[in-house]
Amino acid sequence: MPRRDLLHGYLHLFMDATQFATGVGDEPRTLTDLAMSQFSYTLRMKPEWYNKHTDPETRKKWAAEAADKSWKVRIPGGSVNIKLSVKQIGYVMDELTGYAALRDAQNFCQASCFERIWETGHVIDDEAAAKLTEEISFLRHPGKSGAVNWLLDPYLCPLIYGQTQVSTPDGPTTLTPPRGSYYTPDHYAVSSHFCLLPSVVSISPKSYAVQFCSYINNLHPTHHANLYSSLSTLLTRFIPLFEHTLTDLHRNNPLTQRISGSCKYTIWDEPEPPEHSDDEEGWATYEREMRQWSLNRPLRLPDVSSAGYRGGLENRRHTVSLGGREVKIIPSINEISLDPETPFYAGSTWKVEGMRNERITACAIYIASKENITAPSLQFRMAITYPGGFMLGDSGATLRTWGLRDVDPCVQYIGSIPNLEAGFGVVFPNIYQHQLAPFRLADPKKPGHLTCVSFWLIDPDISSNGLLSSEIGHHKAVPSTADVPPQQKEWVAETLDEVIDRQVPMEVVERILESTEGLLDAAEANRVRQEILDEREEFRKLNDMNYFCVPFDVWGTF
Repeated sequence: MPRRDLLHGYLHLFMDATQFATGVGDEPRTLTDLAMSQFSYTLRMKPEWYNKHTDPETRKKWAAEAADKSWKVRIPGGSVNIKLSVKQIGYVMDELTGYAALRDAQNFCQASCFERIWETGHVIDDEAAAKLTEEISFLRHPGKSGAVNWLLDPYLCPLIYGQTQVSTPDGPTTLTPPRGSYYTPDHYAVSSHFCLLPSVVSISPKSYAVQFCSYINNLHPTHHANLYSSLSTLLTRFIPLFEHTLTDLHRNNPLTQRISGSCKYTIWDEPEPPEHSDDEEGWATYEREMRQWSLNRPLRLPDVSSAGYRGGLENRRHTVSLGGREVKIIPSINEISLDPETPFYAGSTWKVEGMRNERITACAIYIASKENITAPSLQFRMAITYPGGFMLGDSGATLRTWGLRDVDPCVQYIGSIPNLEAGFGVVFPNIYQHQLAPFRLADPKKPGHLTCVSFWLIDPDISSNGLLSSEIGHHKAVPSTADVPPQQKEWVAETLDEVIDRQVPMEVVERILESTEGLLDAAEANRVRQEILDEREEFRKLNDMNYFCVPFDVWGTF
C-alpha cells in the first residue's frame, strides 16, 4: 500500500512503478492528442498569436497550413506521422481561447510545448542580462577542459551524512542518513550518503523580489556579491513561472485530456488458419497474414468530442502562491563549449534533477548566452500508466492508438522547445525527464558555446522542522546552507587570514584548519564530487528501470 506522504501535495516521481499493477505516471495520450499538442504549440510560438487567433482569415490560413502537414510523433523505437482531421484542427484553434486566457501577460509568460511547462522569451531586460553575463565570465577557469563545464557546481561540497557539520539550537552535529525500507516504493531513490545543499530564499509578498538569506554553495558571497545580485534579479522573474508550474502540478488540479475512450475495430474478419496442424508453410503464411491484418485492419481511433472544445482549459481549483514565503533553491550554471577540435555536442541523457532527499519539484533553465552553434532544443518525456480498453495481446491496436507495443517502455515523448535563444526561460516539473538535444558549431572554424543558468526548486510545502529526523516522509526537512556552514577549506582559511593577528605563525593557522571538522580542500571536494556523480548515474539508470521505462504488458489484466 502506498505511504500517505506519496499522495500529498505535488506529483513526484520518486517511487517504484514495478510495485504497481499497471505502472505509474499520467494517463497515456493518444498519438493524435500528441500531434494536436505539437500543432497547438506551433501556433502559440507565432508572434502575438493571442491577438490573432480569433480573426477568421488567420484561422483559415492556419487551418490550411495544418491540413497540408503531417506531425512526426516520436514513440519508443521510432516515430509515426500523424495527419489531423478538420475536426481536430478546429478543436486546437478553438482551444487557443483557453490558452489565451491562461497566458500571464503581466509576467510575459505562457504555457509551453506541453502541460505544466511554462516559458518566457524575455526573462530580464538587456541591461540585467549583460550584467549577468559579465559576472558569469568571472567564474570561468582557463585550465578547465572538456565540452561541458560547471561554472557553479551544485555537486561540489554537498552535505555528507555522518560527516558534514550542521548547526542546530543545541550545537553542531551531523545528520544520519534517511532511513527507508526496501519495501517502500521509493527505496532506490533515497541517497544514504549525500544531499545537495539549497539556499534559503525569501520572496516579497507583492513585488516577488527575491533575496538570498543564506549563501549559495560554492559561490563566495563576498567575491561574487554582484553575481548574487544578478541571480536574485533573474530568480525574481522566474517566480511567476514556478507558481504556474506548481499550480498545474498540484494534485488538486488534475488535467483533462483532449481525447479519451478506447479504439474499436470496424471489421472483424481475420485470416483463416490452415486446416492441418503439420502444414508448416501454411502456418508461416497465416502468422505473416495475421501480423499484417492486426496492424492494418480498419480501426476507429478515439477522437475529440463531436461537440468540439468545451472551454475551461484555464480553470484551476487550486492556485499556488509563493509571495511572502521562504523557499529553498539550488542554483547552478553550466557551459557547453565547442571549438574546431571538438565541434559537436552529443546531447545529454534523459534525466530528472536530484534524488528523493532533495525533493526537487520544479526546474528553471535560463539561456544566458549562445554563440556560433546550431539551434539547440530541449526535449521532454513522461512516464505513463498502461492504456486500457483493448483486447489482451492486441499490439496492433495499442501501437496505432498510443504508440506502444508489447514490452515497450511506458513512456511518451511529449514535446520539445526548438531553437533555444539567449534570454529564453522555461520552468518544468521534475516529474518529466528532460534532455538537451545534440548540436554543433555553426561555423566549424570558430569556437561557440551555450551557457545556462538553472534553479532547482525544493518542494515549497516542506517545512524547516524535523531536520534531525531520519524518516523520509513528505514533511522531512531538506537541509540547506542556512544549516550547514561553508565546507570549503579555502574560504575558512581566507577568513582566518583576515581576522587572526599577522604575528600568529602559519603553523598555528594550519592546525586550526586541520582541527576544524567538516572542511574539504579542493582534492577532497573533487573526490566527493565524483562519488556523488557516480551515485546519481546509478540512480538515473534505476529511475529509468523503475519509473520511466517500465515495460508495457499487452497481455496484462486491466
